Amino acid sequence: MYNKDYPAKLIKLRSKDSQSGRIPAPIPGPAAWSYATKKEILKQFRELENQINTILESYVPLAKSKLLNADDVPLPIVFKMRKLAKSHRPDHILKELNSEIIAVHALGKLVVGLTEQSIEQLKEMISELKEIIPSSRQEWITKRMDSNGVYRDAVDPKWNREFELIHELTSIDLITSYTLGDALETMSVDDFESCKKDGELKVRFFKYESEIDDIIFSSFLTHFSNKGIRRNKIERLRHSHKIDTYVVPYVSDEIIKQMADFPGVETVSNFTRFQLSANGQILEKQKLQVLLPEKDRDYPRVAIVDSGISVNNKHLAAWIEAQETFVPPNRQNNYHGEFVGGILVYGHLANPNIQELIDSGVKILDVVVLPDPDLESIREDELLDALEEALDLYATEFKVWNLSLGSSRLCTGVISDFTAAIDELQDTYNVQFIIAAGNYQKMREIWPVEDVFVDDADRISLPADSMRAITVGSIACEDDHTTLVKKGEVTPYSRRGPGVGLSVKPDIVHFSGNPKNFPIYSINGTGELVADFGTSFSAPLVAGILAEYYQQFPTNLSKTTAKALLIHGSRHPITKKVVSVANDLYFYGFGQPKRIHDVLYGDEHEITLMFEGALNPKQNLNWIKISDFPFPQSLCTGNKIRGEILVTLVYEPHLNPRLGSEYSRSNVDIRLRSIVNGKPKTITKGIAAGEVPDAEKWEKTQMTNELKWSPIKQVQFLSPIGKEGSDEISLELFPTWRELTDKEVIPFSVVITIRDPKKVAPVYTEVSKLLLQSFQSDDINLRSEPARINYRG
Repeated sequence: MYNKDYPAKLIKLRSKDSQSGRIPAPIPGPAAWSYATKKEILKQFRELENQINTILESYVPLAKSKLLNADDVPLPIVFKMRKLAKSHRPDHILKELNSEIIAVHALGKLVVGLTEQSIEQLKEMISELKEIIPSSRQEWITKRMDSNGVYRDAVDPKWNREFELIHELTSIDLITSYTLGDALETMSVDDFESCKKDGELKVRFFKYESEIDDIIFSSFLTHFSNKGIRRNKIERLRHSHKIDTYVVPYVSDEIIKQMADFPGVETVSNFTRFQLSANGQILEKQKLQVLLPEKDRDYPRVAIVDSGISVNNKHLAAWIEAQETFVPPNRQNNYHGEFVGGILVYGHLANPNIQELIDSGVKILDVVVLPDPDLESIREDELLDALEEALDLYATEFKVWNLSLGSSRLCTGVISDFTAAIDELQDTYNVQFIIAAGNYQKMREIWPVEDVFVDDADRISLPADSMRAITVGSIACEDDHTTLVKKGEVTPYSRRGPGVGLSVKPDIVHFSGNPKNFPIYSINGTGELVADFGTSFSAPLVAGILAEYYQQFPTNLSKTTAKALLIHGSRHPITKKVVSVANDLYFYGFGQPKRIHDVLYGDEHEITLMFEGALNPKQNLNWIKISDFPFPQSLCTGNKIRGEILVTLVYEPHLNPRLGSEYSRSNVDIRLRSIVNGKPKTITKGIAAGEVPDAEKWEKTQMTNELKWSPIKQVQFLSPIGKEGSDEISLELFPTWRELTDKEVIPFSVVITIRDPKKVAPVYTEVSKLLLQSFQSDDINLRSEPARINYRG
C-alpha cells in the first residue's frame, strides 16, 4: 500500500549534467572478415560475380526498357547482409559507386539504387580485389599507439581501402534484383480481390530525394498510359509525408503484377480495412445500476475511437463529454463501443475479481468511426481522415486515445502507410494512442511458446506495430483445468511480438477473457452484463490507467514521461517482478501496469526519482552524465553496495518509414557505473541481457536481449546481499545514430527507483538529503486521492 508521505521526486537536470564532448564508446579495432582464408573469400567473390552477371543479363535490359533516361536512372538492387550491425554495412562500396540505400525491409535486407554503369563498376571492383586478397587478414594488420599511449591493432594505411571493401563484400550474403515478389510480399489472394472491389489500390515508389523521383514517376505514367492509368486518375496519398504512395485505379490483377515489376516501385498493396476485434457476446441476466459523475469533480479522460455509444445508453450518457460521429446512425452497431466504454466506467463492478482497474470513473470522448461489420468496414484512409478531424478538435483536452481495432495485415519488415501516418499523428497532436495487440483467430494450442521466431502467424497486426503507440496484449482473468493458460498468463488469442526491427511489442498487458469459460464483463446499452474476450477489452483498461496519470499529475505531464511511468510500474503478472526473460518480452511486454499512486508513492525504504530532457547534438548536448548520483550510504558496506535500482528509459527516436526494420533511427543506452578499485564499472544490466553469452553479442542478439534501437529500455541493479562497488555512482545516458543525417533531437524521460528489499535502510530520508545538497527537485504530490465510485441510494 502506498504512503503519501513518501512522494517521488522530479529532478531538474543541471547544466553540468549535459556533456558536450565525445560520446563514450570503446575504440573499435579493425573489422572482422566473415571468412578467414583466401580460398573462402575467393569462393564468396565468385558467387557474387555470378549473381551480378545474372542481374546484368536477365534484369537490367528489361528494366531499362521501361524507363525514360534509362542510363541515368538507378535500378533497385537487393543486398542481403550476412551480418546486421552498422559496422558491416556496405558504406565504402556504395560511396565508390556513388549510390545509397533507398530502403530497408526485413532485417539485413537492404535495397540500393544502382545504374547499369554502377553495377558494372561493382563487378570490376570485385575482380580487382581478387588479385590482391592476402592469405590472411592478419597480413594487413599492424600496431599503432592510440591517444592513451596504448598499442592497438590497426589496419596498415597502405591497405585501408581494400581492407574495408573486402570486409563489406564478405558481409554480403546475396546480391539480386528487386522483384515483383518483393513488391507484392504482403498481398494475398483476398487482397487482390479487395483491390478489385475498391476499384483502386496503393502504389508506393522508392524515394531518391532528387530529380530521379520525377523521372521514375513519369516513366511509370508513360509505361501504363495505354493500360488505363492516366495522371488525372492518380492521387498522392496525403497521410504520411515521408512516403511517396499513390492511389491508382484497378484495371486487372495482371496489371497489378506489372506495376509491382516496374523498376522504382517499392510496394503494391490494397487498402487495409479495419474491423472490430471481439470474439462473440454472451448476455447475462444481471443488470447494473446507473452510476453518475459528481458535479465539479475532475475525472480521467479517454477518447474511444470505436463503433460508438448509443444516445439511448443511460448508463454511459452522463460520462460522455463529447461525441464526433463519422458513421450514420442507421449504419451503426454500438455493441463493441459500448463494451469498451462500459468497461472503462463499470469494469470494477462488472469484474470484481480483477485488480488494477480505474474505479473512480472516466469521462469519454466518443469518436464513432467503425460501422456495423455486417454492413461495411472502414478503409485506412477514411479512418485517418476521421482521426485527424477529431484530433484537431480534441487533442488538447484528451491525451489518451483508445483504438480497440485491428486488421489481418501482419507486422513485416515494411512500414505500412497507415503505421507511418498514425505515428505522425501522435507526434503532431502530442497524444498517446493505446492500441489492442489484435486477436489470433486460430488461437495458440501450445503454451508456453519456446521460440517466437518459428512462426509469424500469431504476430501482431496493423496498427499494433506503431512505434509511438502503447500496444496492449491480453492476460487471462481466471482459469480452471479446461483452459490452456492459467490466470495471469497470456491468452491464446493475444497476438505477440516482435514489432518493427525486433522492438518490444506488446508494450504491456492487462486482463481479458480466458476462452471459453472465463470471459471478461462489461455492459450493453441497457446496463445488462455482457461477456466477451479479446485484446479489444484489455486496451481500455490500460487507457483508463494512463488517463489517470495525466489527470492526477500535479503539472503538465509530457507524453514521454507518462509512458515512462506506466512502464516503470509494470510487472510480470505471475512473478510480480520485472519481466526479465527476452522471450517473455514479446508476449507480456514490460508487464501489467499499476495505478499512478502505487508508482509515485512509496515508503521509507525506497524512493523514486524522475527527470526528463533532450539530447540535441545540434546544440552540442551530446550525452548525459550525472556524476554524483544520489545513492544512500545505508546500502553501502565496505567495498560493497546492495539493494535494488530499477531504471526505466523512454525516448522518442527520429523515425523513417522508408527504412523498414530500421524505422527507429537512433538508439539511447543508459547505465549506472560505480567506482571499483579506482576505476568505473557498470553495475546495471539490461533486464534480459543475463541470457546473452558475450561471444554472441552481435546485432540481432543485442536487439532482442538488450533492446537496441527500441525506444523503451530498462536496466537493473539487484543484489540483496551486496556486490562490489561504492557510493561513487554515476548515471550515463548516451545516444548512437544510424547515420549522421539522423542526428535529430531526442526527447527522453528516465524514472529510477532505489529500494532496500530487506526493508531496513532509510533510503528515502538519505536520498532526499543528498538531493537537497546538489540538486533542484520537487515532490510529486498527486492532485487527489482516487475515489471509488459505487451505487448511491
